[in-house]
Amino acid sequence: MRQLRLIKPLRDAIERGHPWVYDRACARLDAPPGELVELVDDAGPIAVAYYDPTSPIRARVLVGDAIANIASAAARRARDPMLAGCTGRRLVHGEGDACPGLVVDAYEDTAVIVFDGPAASAFWRPRLGEVLDALRRGGAELDHAWLRGERGKRAQGEVIEGAPPDELVMTEDEAKFVVDVRSGQKTGFFLDQRENRRLIRRHAAGQRVLNLYCYTGGFSLHAALGGAAQVTSVDIAAPAIADLQRNVELTGLAPQEAIAEDAFAFLARAQQRRRTWDLVICDPPSFAPSEKAKGAALAAYRRLAAAALAVTEPGGRLAVASCSSHVTEADLLAACPPLRVRALTGAASDHPVLAAFPEGRYLKFAFFDME
Repeated sequence: MRQLRLIKPLRDAIERGHPWVYDRACARLDAPPGELVELVDDAGPIAVAYYDPTSPIRARVLVGDAIANIASAAARRARDPMLAGCTGRRLVHGEGDACPGLVVDAYEDTAVIVFDGPAASAFWRPRLGEVLDALRRGGAELDHAWLRGERGKRAQGEVIEGAPPDELVMTEDEAKFVVDVRSGQKTGFFLDQRENRRLIRRHAAGQRVLNLYCYTGGFSLHAALGGAAQVTSVDIAAPAIADLQRNVELTGLAPQEAIAEDAFAFLARAQQRRRTWDLVICDPPSFAPSEKAKGAALAAYRRLAAAALAVTEPGGRLAVASCSSHVTEADLLAACPPLRVRALTGAASDHPVLAAFPEGRYLKFAFFDME
């Protein structure tokens, strides 16, 4: 095993559990993506990692037996009470489960696999058979496995075991959702917002609810199940709106107002008509895919929060989410109006975060009172 020499003092951080080494913190090495390397400094060896010559994250630290870590991750989900009644769940959450660069979601009996870049693909792809065996040892009941490929790339995908059904329907409490594992957003659904959907449900009784960037209606269905008087859903993608309407029907709910339109355009039109809602939810796509985009992203959050606030009834509530790791909780709060914070939350329990790895806390959800 070749050595990768650190040129910054990272030993303490790595030993505490930080799983990344950035390119500026280590010497260059002529090694292919996914090759195992030994991290060393002047005091000697520190850890084993796999190497990525193409990414700012130059090495990802491996802790213990990677395959055993997968079985442990699946076992934690099997005994997680927050996942009771949910047939969509994240079985492996990358670095949070000591499986760097690997994501495995399960919808019913179908596993959906994503790699975070070419080095993760090079490391994990030859081990996929072992990965699936380990998931089953941990209690996952899987009949199908679909490889989405590398995160952010529009690949055709590949059957690993048993082609997934043409239509998958997952259950989350009483809500039912059609999931497109082949080409839907992320792995087909936003599993990380589960607890935030439940939070909205608990506050929705009798409320007029507006769900912006609704995708296939996660917040919308939970608001309706919570007794919302009216639900309006907006997304620029017409296919997502069609799936939302199907999900409403599958769940046995009354039809909802669902509009295929840009969120900012909708908010401008609503303000002109002096239309308001009691509870407004803004869950946009990542405005900051990179650190360089952060300034523009924060400006977009400020604009969105102000526009959403303008259509929120006095005494109502506003929720704003950010799914970018480059935007901190403090950044998000600073971009929102100075309101009373009712709750600050993150991703669901099947998306664990290492205490020594704040970069892993990518999802922020701020829930405000207007009173």
